[in-house]
Amino acid sequence: MIRAGRAAMSTWPQERRLHVRRGHRGRGFTLLELLVVMVIAGIVISLVAVNAAPNERGRVLDDGQRIARLFELAQEEAQLRARPIAWEADTAGWRFLQATPSGWAPLAGDVFAPTKWRLQLDGVAVTEGGRGNGGARLVFGRELIEGPQHVVLVRGGIRIDVASDGTGRYFASTP
Repeated sequence: MIRAGRAAMSTWPQERRLHVRRGHRGRGFTLLELLVVMVIAGIVISLVAVNAAPNERGRVLDDGQRIARLFELAQEEAQLRARPIAWEADTAGWRFLQATPSGWAPLAGDVFAPTKWRLQLDGVAVTEGGRGNGGARLVFGRELIEGPQHVVLVRGGIRIDVASDGTGRYFASTP
């Protein structure tokens, strides 16, 4: 009896209207829905294109920022070990060395392992205390405060400066 009452309450025109609306909606997409999908697809494609081909300046700057972080770690490591640590570089890559009684020995840790530049450089120059040191070697001592140190990475017309303020903090920038 309850079913009969519910069936009697529903009318045919209401069911017909619901069916027509559902059928109309299932036939396609609205213009607004297609536009939203196209905008999202465009954003995704542009992000993929930018990440797939980073420019040279970005790659050299990334290397400079990485070196700046590694310099801070090397300074801390030299203090913890109570031994100087040196960084040597050429146009192909860099490595860290540790002072030992028999001379400089390469550091073999994961962080300080020898590494190649993302793009081969045209030049690497190091200055300590405002003067060149005759090569691309930077020495981190046991003291926390040291003179200002400056490394210049050059590739073509790109120049990246990695500099310290003398307190153990390093910054990479483009002039």
